[in-house]
Amino acid sequence: MIERVGTWPAFERWPELLPTWFVQRCEPESVPDPSFDVEAWERWWRALTSEQKAAECQGPWMLSDWLYYFDPTEEGRGDDRSWWWWDAGVSEPGSGWVEVATTGWPCETGSLSWLIEASGGTDLSYGT
Repeated sequence: MIERVGTWPAFERWPELLPTWFVQRCEPESVPDPSFDVEAWERWWRALTSEQKAAECQGPWMLSDWLYYFDPTEEGRGDDRSWWWWDAGVSEPGSGWVEVATTGWPCETGSLSWLIEASGGTDLSYGT
């Protein structure tokens, strides 16, 4: 069981808290490059169109990168996400839907898309 609301588990705990199949579908963790220029990367990212960002966010994702978008601490973007889970269901055998609330369109949905793809979802389409 995940700890009470208000605490965020250490990264090392997440593989035992999340479904094994999801963790196994994530990209292996890599060692950070000490020469990586975060500011240059952020400038590059901000200059991309929504379509380019979507293409860059194709999975698989490393677990640490995926968790970053939900982490409410100073290390993550959990308080700055542009979408929130609203509802989901099955429309017919082998087909389903996910509904999210957003701050507007376009919004960053790479972490959601990776969750759906890692869960076996295909043919993702976005409605407004």
